[in-house]
Amino acid sequence: MPDGVIAPRDIQPQPHAMTLALPMAGGEGDLRSFVRTLRTGWRWLVGGWVGGLALAVAALWLVTPAYTAAMVIGPTARVGSAAMGARVPTLNGRDSAGVAEPGAGDESLSDFARYLELFGSGPVADRLAADPAILRALFAERWDAEAERWRPPPGLFPTVKRAFLAMVGREDWVEPDGDRVARALRDRLVVDMLRSGPMRRITFRHADRAIAVELLGRIAAATDAHLRAEAARRSAAQIAHIKLRLGAVTVAEHRQALSDLLLDQERVAMMIGVDLPFAADMIQPPAAATLPDWPNPAVVIPLAGLVGLVAAGFALSVSHALRERTTGVEAAP
Repeated sequence: MPDGVIAPRDIQPQPHAMTLALPMAGGEGDLRSFVRTLRTGWRWLVGGWVGGLALAVAALWLVTPAYTAAMVIGPTARVGSAAMGARVPTLNGRDSAGVAEPGAGDESLSDFARYLELFGSGPVADRLAADPAILRALFAERWDAEAERWRPPPGLFPTVKRAFLAMVGREDWVEPDGDRVARALRDRLVVDMLRSGPMRRITFRHADRAIAVELLGRIAAATDAHLRAEAARRSAAQIAHIKLRLGAVTVAEHRQALSDLLLDQERVAMMIGVDLPFAADMIQPPAAATLPDWPNPAVVIPLAGLVGLVAAGFALSVSHALRERTTGVEAAP
């Protein structure tokens, strides 16, 4: 035998790896064998489909339907017959107060951007938490109307949650606060962009239609009021500082510059007090359909039936593959 050639050994058949692939049977491919398996086990497929439908129907009966309130907002208009008008002072001879938010263009932040960022969160949530009616509407399952006090929510899952928390020495919250309001709103509020433009559609979901519409409007009003109050505070602080400096400055040129600044800031303060939307215009006020739209049975039931059918087909193929493998191992010498 030439050098470097390994002597052949008796080739023993290697056992198949533990996979879900179906073996060749009489020249039949995996796909044909899979289809034949599904055809012979059609009762399992029907059972999986019916089981998925039954679970979906049961879940729809157990889940409380909810209404989705929606509104459309956009940046506050500065010009036009329906506009609030320009709050930022126009450039005057000094060009000293022509920009309300100095800095590079990529660093500036508009009132509308602040509005979207604070919508239902942070200080706005704290403002909403100060209203007991809003707290009772958001956390109705924790409010005991008869005793007029907050209580842990009833039910199996809340009880199990409290038991797990007790195991690690912690307690579940009872009375809501601003942080809990922010979390609840974050879970229920959705902000979508409309046609890649500046307008946004904001939706809010609640089990009561009237409460959903009212709460969405209250959240929008609280966000706008917070930004208005913050702008008024800044303007008042600047006016007070300019007046203080005017009393100490004697140079005529400096006094003229401070007088121009004071005039501009007083114009800003006057426009802030106008009873019009400050940061966002209400393009479409909050509204909701007359019937609950979540969850949607037309989507949930067919999808659950499809999931049950796929799960039954997968279980049937796995069972057939394992049965074929067991039969092959027992038939091997």
